[in-house]
Amino acid sequence: MSRSTTLLRAAVVAVGATALLAGCFAPAVVPVEPPKPEPDFGTIGGDAPVPIETGTPIDPVNSGTSGFTAVIDDLGVLTVSVPSDWTEVNGVPFTTNAGQEWASITVSSDIQGYLDSWSVSGLEIAATPVQNGTSSQLLGLLDSITGIYDSCATVVQEAKPYDDGFFQGFESAYEGCGNANTFAFAITAMNTAGTQALFVRSQVTADHDANEVYLQVVKTFDTSVGRGGGRR
Repeated sequence: MSRSTTLLRAAVVAVGATALLAGCFAPAVVPVEPPKPEPDFGTIGGDAPVPIETGTPIDPVNSGTSGFTAVIDDLGVLTVSVPSDWTEVNGVPFTTNAGQEWASITVSSDIQGYLDSWSVSGLEIAATPVQNGTSSQLLGLLDSITGIYDSCATVVQEAKPYDDGFFQGFESAYEGCGNANTFAFAITAMNTAGTQALFVRSQVTADHDANEVYLQVVKTFDTSVGRGGGRR
């Protein structure tokens, strides 16, 4: 055993004894949640990025349910309905390292809180035009955006086929995420023509009915990116 190791252990014992004496007065330790990883969008777009067409503005899909409101991205080609108290909206598009531009919306009552922790509800949705999109691309994208949920206690479903009649792909759902026991779900899909790829990623705390949020999202998300036209 090295001298440094012996000294280190002695120091640990001393600190431990001090901690025992002061234990009744020490503040409670708050678990620190690890930062959420950034997804890798390299599976979509490939070597030939397709530009986003903005000539046909998207029309919001009316959810017909009180307590929900439609939001639209800054390019006017992407929409979804979310709880009305999610009043912070970031509709700025982003471009991947491969040069693929995505129309994008991040929405929450507190976007930074949503991005940094599990204790705030929120949603991210993004869409991009593609050429000859494939199921393997969608599965790769789903695997990337759900890496954030590896710490969730329960996998409700994983890469289950998704088909709402307008978009087809895969979806996953999780429970017991973070200290807030948050529910989360993710969808990656393409339009029937295979010219648009889209993903949804959301977490819902106990402040909302997670099933209702999910149903409203899948009923109303839409995009006019590319030439597919989405829900028409």
